[in-house]
Amino acid sequence: MMKIFSSSKQRLRAACGLFKAEAGGSLRLRMIVRVTALLLLGGASFLIGRWWAKSRPPKPFTTVVTIAGTGLRVSATELSDPFGVVVDEDDNILVTDGRGGRLYRISPKGEVSLVTDQLDMPSAIALAPDGTLVVANTGAHTIVRVDPVEGRVKLVAGAPGISGDVDGASAAARFNGPVGVAVGDDGAIFVADTYNDRIRVITPDGFVRTLAGGRQGGFRDGRATEAQFHTPCGLALAPDGALLIADTGNHRIRRLDPEGEVKTLAGTGEAAERDGLPSEASFNEPMAIVLRDEHSFYVADGAGASLRLCSFGPQPSVNTITGEAPPGLRDGQRSGAQLGWPVGLALRSDGALIFADGGNGLVRALVPDGLRLGSAADPQLARLKAEEIRAAISPRWPFDPPQTRREIVGTFGEIRGERLPEREAWFHNGLDLPGKYGETVRAIFSERVLRPLAVESTGGPRERIHLGLLGYTHLRLGRDQNDRPLGNDGFLFQRDEEGRILSVRVRRGTRINAGDPLGTLNSLNHLHLIVGPIGAEINPLAALPLPGLLDTVPPVIESVTITNAAGEVLLEAKGESKRPARHLPPVPLSGRLRIIARAYDQVDGNAKRRRLGVYRLGYQLLNADGSPAAGSGEPHYNIIFDRLPADPAAAEIAYAEGSQSGYQGMTVFSYIVTNVVRAGVAREGFWNADAHAPGSYILRVIAEDLSGNRATRDVPVVIKSRP
Repeated sequence: MMKIFSSSKQRLRAACGLFKAEAGGSLRLRMIVRVTALLLLGGASFLIGRWWAKSRPPKPFTTVVTIAGTGLRVSATELSDPFGVVVDEDDNILVTDGRGGRLYRISPKGEVSLVTDQLDMPSAIALAPDGTLVVANTGAHTIVRVDPVEGRVKLVAGAPGISGDVDGASAAARFNGPVGVAVGDDGAIFVADTYNDRIRVITPDGFVRTLAGGRQGGFRDGRATEAQFHTPCGLALAPDGALLIADTGNHRIRRLDPEGEVKTLAGTGEAAERDGLPSEASFNEPMAIVLRDEHSFYVADGAGASLRLCSFGPQPSVNTITGEAPPGLRDGQRSGAQLGWPVGLALRSDGALIFADGGNGLVRALVPDGLRLGSAADPQLARLKAEEIRAAISPRWPFDPPQTRREIVGTFGEIRGERLPEREAWFHNGLDLPGKYGETVRAIFSERVLRPLAVESTGGPRERIHLGLLGYTHLRLGRDQNDRPLGNDGFLFQRDEEGRILSVRVRRGTRINAGDPLGTLNSLNHLHLIVGPIGAEINPLAALPLPGLLDTVPPVIESVTITNAAGEVLLEAKGESKRPARHLPPVPLSGRLRIIARAYDQVDGNAKRRRLGVYRLGYQLLNADGSPAAGSGEPHYNIIFDRLPADPAAAEIAYAEGSQSGYQGMTVFSYIVTNVVRAGVAREGFWNADAHAPGSYILRVIAEDLSGNRATRDVPVVIKSRP
């Protein structure tokens, strides 16, 4: 539009010059006609251009790509913890990096450069009318302004390192871990004062006042300070001056109009991922909002691992445009793409929807048809490695004393529940360590809290906190068995009138040091320890150096069963590998077959009755003389519990029917060794007997633990002659 307008002015100046140079009535008349025509043409072009830009529908999104980022890392180096994003008038992407305390610029060519490293757990970012950048400096409880050219950081409001809830002049005002910001055309700065559960404004003359939100978090629509929010994180300004609010803890999208009325626009309050009418749709920790047009906007649904479109035109609706829970990492067609934890949103002039994928440590984009931007992410390069974590963590256990060995009662990848058609089964995603009721649990690694809502299930048996790297479950967080605080100032409690705990929060940016008390064990009497981000967990035994842990005990293979693709048993070898095996009469085998191994593991120091899951399982076909058969020179290790698939239903890929653990008082691990479950991937697989020449063979099934101890079971098999 500006080019059309400029060319119109140029035509006008040229015509006026000609008009002055010529003489004569007829010539003057001709010039008046010419000037009038040029003005009409230019004005019409300008108006048509404006109408077309506003009315034409955006191109449909087709693909998810990765633009920048190193992927998740243990140390806060480079761009590994993106959060807030904004796009300037030149289509540069500005992105905050929380743990690194940095602000980066990504050019349209994909070049990444540092703007400043003088921030403290920065979150959302907004572009001011003067071209500066306004940042929610969450870790310091302040709002700051950054010069995008010079990189200078200037305090706007709040006091660095001091939290509070105070209106007034900018220097005297106090915030409590603000996460969201938006800037009006007049320079007014709107703030999601996250842990005060309030929406506030910093006026152009530097005065801070509360617009909406009561003295206590909760949910209530209504007038100004009578309304209630729960950990609001994202803000966007609507064309009519209203504020759109991602009310993260309430799992809703709210609207604060210029008259001070708060109304829910979308979301039932249920933490779920459901499309439909705005009043019936559900969100799961919505984090950010960006306008699409005057009738619709996009939402980064954080824990829902998706991007959503909220429309309020003739047919109001909420629709998922890419991603879905559970989280993951996959670029490509938007219908099959996977996101980690989208937390920031921005739109480029070419229609690309930029988002900060905090769960994967990447800046990514949803692009329209025909736009070339970014490239496909390599999940193996982007994800944390067990060896990287192990090198960064000092050996200690999460109890007192930290060097004393504890028993292990549950390992990574074990089935939980019962694998039956009418029952639910899932993967155990951590390490279980027993303790006494009320025993203090301590952090084993120094890190900062990354998620605005890091605590889940307050008061329930699965109450937990997930920090940047490690998660701790089955605790009374921040308090003892009598709900008395343990003295860690980072834990914020909300109680009812009778003093009972309603919620526990830990601010984004809170520093947790190794040895700090996190809470006390609840009635389940064990700690469930998780390593890695939700949806991309890593085997804790591989990642954590636990003092005194010794494992010299090999796994035990109880039986081997071979079935056809329909599940009919063709061969069964029962009895533990240490005892003489009992075999069904050999049946000539052909076609696609499944190999099922019932096995378990043990470690030194555990009770003898304790059965743990196996780390790695595979099989190998040998000739009758024990040499590898053709095409089977190395074992096929299909099941390796290094990194779990994101989909909990994948437990049915790893385990055969009858497997169970955790609740029924009986432990059975029957692994479908021909299926593939490793490196976060799960898929069905078979052993194709027809790929081998007919004759007698030995099928060797292998079970190994992380310490390298190995058990094998050799089963004689006969491959059927083909007609």
